[in-house]
Amino acid sequence: MVPAHIEGMGVDPGNGNLIVMLKAENNLFLPVVIGALETQNIMIHLSGEKPPRPLGPDLFYNTLDLLGVKVLRLEIVDLKEGTFYGRLVLEQRGLEYEIDCRPSDGMALAIRANAPILIAEDVLKVAGINESKINPQGGTPQA
Repeated sequence: MVPAHIEGMGVDPGNGNLIVMLKAENNLFLPVVIGALETQNIMIHLSGEKPPRPLGPDLFYNTLDLLGVKVLRLEIVDLKEGTFYGRLVLEQRGLEYEIDCRPSDGMALAIRANAPILIAEDVLKVAGINESKINPQGGTPQA
């Protein structure tokens, strides 16, 4: 598994899809298409905004916290027919639990918990993009 972080978010100019761009420690980028609500959930948290009422990921994180469950990490583990698969790894009382999730929902929760995002090496081999292919002029890629 390769550690990664959210490098940026935006719209794919080719098709209008909303994308979150993950940058792995091996300098490959992973563009993940996500929905509008998931984009909002991630962007609001990253911007530091405090909505007047908790969003879905805030509610889930607060509930886990109240129950003494810690979010250990999000793992993006597979890519099948153009769809990424993820799992949240949680810990409670010394026991670890793995829960299947959409990577977009997992990202929204992981950033709230300051938990790492990891990408399977096989997923990066298949879907990872070199920075030069994203932005041939160099510089920071724009998702």
